[in-house]
Amino acid sequence: MRIKRLIQKKTKKFIIKKLSNNFSTLFQAYNLSKTNFCNINNVKIKFFKNTSLAKKGEALYLKIDGQILPKIIETGKFDDFLFNFLKKNLKKNSLFIDVGANHGLVSKQVSNLKKIKKIMTFEPVKDIYELSLLNLKDKKYVEQFNYGWSKNNNKYPLYENPANSGDYSLIPNKQRNIKHIFNFKNANNVLNRILKKNKKLSLILKTDCQGYDIELFNSIDDKYLKLLSIYFLECKEIKNKQKVIFEKKIKFFKKIFVSCPLIHSNVKQIRISDLEKYFNYKVEFDLILMK
Repeated sequence: MRIKRLIQKKTKKFIIKKLSNNFSTLFQAYNLSKTNFCNINNVKIKFFKNTSLAKKGEALYLKIDGQILPKIIETGKFDDFLFNFLKKNLKKNSLFIDVGANHGLVSKQVSNLKKIKKIMTFEPVKDIYELSLLNLKDKKYVEQFNYGWSKNNNKYPLYENPANSGDYSLIPNKQRNIKHIFNFKNANNVLNRILKKNKKLSLILKTDCQGYDIELFNSIDDKYLKLLSIYFLECKEIKNKQKVIFEKKIKFFKKIFVSCPLIHSNVKQIRISDLEKYFNYKVEFDLILMK
């Protein structure tokens, strides 16, 4: 109960902070406005300080929303825990595979690491994908693809949260209420092609699929999971029918880390038995699996 109250307190502070951000309020107002005759497709923001995301003088192209855009304007950062983790732990020349790349912000940060020799991004949302092309255009060793990963090759409905340009998912909810149809390809087939062409590089896989990550993880063949050096995936809850497969596959990795800002500020190494606790918190957390 004590931990539950602490989470509720931190969540309340987090929400209040978000609501009090003037940029967020401004952009949310735009999102709620009716745009019957014209629209602002994206905005260009220019950095006047160096950050892990961009150097002084560099520009990024972003959709207007109440989450990603105001966060970057306010802090100059975006999910830099992944960049910081790789900076500390990366030992071999690697290929970074970014599934659910969105604006390409995570890949842009990772591209600054010397041990990253190649990046491949996958983003099914066409207008977001086009912005990622602009954000990564100066990176010669980046290959970008306009489709997502799933269990089958198909066109699937993807549901958009208009308040958050990073919240597109195969799983609808009250916030994700705008339906689109986009291309998806079989994850195992794509991984097979990547592995054949990049035998000399250590493989790092990152997925950010807004609720679909565990199902995608479970669908990947064991022979491919065993060849990955690091796997980043976003989690929140797990269905009972997914647990047995998930717990079996996670044992292919020797170390498990968790990034969960609402619970602890730093990335924390945990045991498999600790995972149940994080799922019970019912908050988003990032799981890092490492060989």
